[in-house]
Amino acid sequence: METVTLVDLAPILGIMLGSMLAFSTAIMRYQHVDSTKTRDLVHGLIEKSSRENRELIEKSSRENRELIEKVHLELSGGLDEVRGGLGELRERLARIEGYLERWPKPPPYDGAAEAA
Repeated sequence: METVTLVDLAPILGIMLGSMLAFSTAIMRYQHVDSTKTRDLVHGLIEKSSRENRELIEKSSRENRELIEKVHLELSGGLDEVRGGLGELRERLARIEGYLERWPKPPPYDGAAEAA
């Protein structure tokens, strides 16, 4: 009787093991396809972000150069104004010194006269 029972169970065990093997194979294939899609998606996103980063870096570099040139031009213009103002101040100072020299000069300092 036991022999008959094992013979009766063999097809059931075969069906169970076969279906488990088929299910495991299907799951492994699905995971493989899914990981391949994910890898391709991540690779594409990395390339896209790298390209965008390069563009942003180039744009910011151009903007920085433009700002540096603008500030340089403004400072150069300001320095020209300062130079012109200094020239005017020198002329005014020379006139003031010339005007002050017309006044009578104070007597030279004589340290011996005070000591006495």
